[in-house]
Amino acid sequence: MEDCILLRYGEIGLKSKRTRPFFERKYIIAIKDALNRNYIDYEDIKNLGGRFILYCKKTEEAINVLKKVPGIQSLSPAKKIVFSSKKDLIKKVEKEAKSLVKNKVFGVRVKRIGTHDFDSISLAKEIGDSIYDGSKGVNLTSPEVSVNLEIRNKECFFYTSATRGIGGLPPGSSENILCLFSGGIDSPVAAFEMLKRGCKVDFLFVDLVGEKVVSDVSRIYNFLITNFAFGYTPKLYIVDGKKLVKLIKKDTPNTLRQIAFKMVLYKIGELIAKKYRHLALIGGEALSQKSSQTLKSLLFIESQVSISMLRPLISLDKLEITKKARVIGTLSSSEKIKEFCNLSDGPVTTSPRSEDLKKIPSFDADIKEAVKNMAIVRGSAETKKYSKIKLSKGINFLTVDLRPKTIQQKKPLNTDLKIPYEEIFYNLDLLKKDKHYLLICEFGVLSDGTATELRKDGIKATGISVRDFKKHLLTKKK
Repeated sequence: MEDCILLRYGEIGLKSKRTRPFFERKYIIAIKDALNRNYIDYEDIKNLGGRFILYCKKTEEAINVLKKVPGIQSLSPAKKIVFSSKKDLIKKVEKEAKSLVKNKVFGVRVKRIGTHDFDSISLAKEIGDSIYDGSKGVNLTSPEVSVNLEIRNKECFFYTSATRGIGGLPPGSSENILCLFSGGIDSPVAAFEMLKRGCKVDFLFVDLVGEKVVSDVSRIYNFLITNFAFGYTPKLYIVDGKKLVKLIKKDTPNTLRQIAFKMVLYKIGELIAKKYRHLALIGGEALSQKSSQTLKSLLFIESQVSISMLRPLISLDKLEITKKARVIGTLSSSEKIKEFCNLSDGPVTTSPRSEDLKKIPSFDADIKEAVKNMAIVRGSAETKKYSKIKLSKGINFLTVDLRPKTIQQKKPLNTDLKIPYEEIFYNLDLLKKDKHYLLICEFGVLSDGTATELRKDGIKATGISVRDFKKHLLTKKK
């Protein structure tokens, strides 16, 4: 038997025979990129039509990575069984499954493609009979153990579980788009939703505060592109918007400053998108969440640019968006981002009219100047500022490496514990409430979120990045 992973795609299967190979090629490119980034060796990837088979020794580590690749609907660790006859197949499956169903209620399901001298129903029954002794019986509706067989000619893939992927379309199967990215709760979720639709997403951050916020936003950008953007190298455009904010506050009526600010953001995005061939902008707006996000405000602001605006969160409320942010892992870090975009004191315009446009000056020259002097980051962004680690006197932190096992092995850190993120909540017995823990992940985003959840359970924890951890060690030695 050979270890492998069954990879299932969703809506790619609905594509025509003419277009499906294009999506499947993108699918394979993303899978290989994800595995290579995480130092996971694999032997081969085969397309069986509606199923891909990945031959890989480290199936658990591979599944933890691949479940984040857009386009993958579900994954199952499997055993490949080569058989010569029905009798041979039943014997080999019995050997594999007998111990799994001991003292358990089980069910057997068979899917079959090819020409065989048996049918799926009779095979399932005979396999069930062969492993019945020692079990607690059969239940096809809700078994404790589900014995699944996918048979392709003389090969059978045996598996008992499936892990959900994020679904959608494979990276690069849709067009290039530019995300207006603040790093707050909404924009990372909006970027994720479009990555899930196969878009190549680049990111635009307009800096209104200074270097500390740029560093915090870069951490979230790094996390997103490392975990969900495959098959291409994303870019982060950083535009200094501090002068533009001063001009808006100086020259725009108080009630219209929020509208003017959003117009400036859209125009910056439009200039960059046209220069670097992005077909549309993405925003994290939800309808009527803020004064500048009423339907009339959004239509008014969008009318000032000639590029399409995509808003994947438009119908969601804040609770739904927050839930999505928690699932993808950005919530805790996003909550710490100080979004400086409230420029008005008192009442603001929520239903702008055409005559209001005359009250908003043209900032086109200043916008062009800001875009001309912007910084462009290709791939991961450098974070210049380190997180502040508050260490009380007399307290020693126990350090925990949350990175995937393959990265722990490839780039080892000197920590007290090594518990991959996927396993941390299944190993809470290892963490004591009278201790303090320093959790480490690559960019400090997952570790920050994990620390927040652990503190809810009474476990004292702080999350930091690998770079901050190394800085902490150097400081500790002095």
